[in-house]
Amino acid sequence: MRSRSSNPGLVVLLLCAACAGSPPPPAPYAPRPVVEVARWHVFAGDRLLGRVVQLEIHDPAGPLPFYRIEDPHGRWLGHASMQGRFTRRVPFAEGEQDLGVWPMARGVARLFEATGTVELRPVAVDAVARPGQAAPR
Repeated sequence: MRSRSSNPGLVVLLLCAACAGSPPPPAPYAPRPVVEVARWHVFAGDRLLGRVVQLEIHDPAGPLPFYRIEDPHGRWLGHASMQGRFTRRVPFAEGEQDLGVWPMARGVARLFEATGTVELRPVAVDAVARPGQAAPR
C-alpha cells in the first residue's frame, strides 16, 4: 500500500489562490443599510396628519428606494413604491393591503382616509439632507 505524502508547496499555492480572489457576494438575506433620503409632513388644511419618509436600501445590485407613510406618532400606515403603488399596513397580517397606483398626494390621502386634498411640505432631514429635494409626484 502506498502512503500519501502532502506537498506543502501545493497547499500554500492553493491557499494563496483562494485569498487572491474577490470577496464572496453578500448572502441574499443579509442585512442591508437603510438611509433616510427625504421627508415631508402631510397636512389637511392646518392639521398635521403625519409624514412621508423616502428611504433607500443600499443593495449591492443598486439602491432600492421606497416611501414609508407614518402617522404623527411614527406608526407605519403603509408604503409606496417609486412607481406610485400604495399598500396599507395591516397589523398582525403577513402582507399589506394593495391600494393601487396613485399620484403621491392622492395615495397618501387614501392611506390617511382624508376626504379632501392633502399637502406635502418638505422637512429638513438630519445629516442626510439633500438640497433641492422636491415633493414626490
